[in-house]
Amino acid sequence: MEIVIRKIGNSKGAVIPAALLGELNLAVGDKAEARNENGTLIIVPKKRKKYCLEMLIAKCDSNTSIPKELKDWDQVQPEGNEI
Repeated sequence: MEIVIRKIGNSKGAVIPAALLGELNLAVGDKAEARNENGTLIIVPKKRKKYCLEMLIAKCDSNTSIPKELKDWDQVQPEGNEI
């Protein structure tokens, strides 16, 4: 598939056909790594790291004190039909 190198402001950019982006499951704003291998341009999509709740909670420090603003918020009484 042919791509075109274009001037974008003071930089250059490659225009990648939508069909190829779709095949690679890429969208505008996704990141890729580009490298030169013996005169061949190689572009490899960077995989986004998947997180799950357990992984994120494991990174939390349970000994950290709760900021005063959050303590105050936790003590607010409901004014309507909140649980």
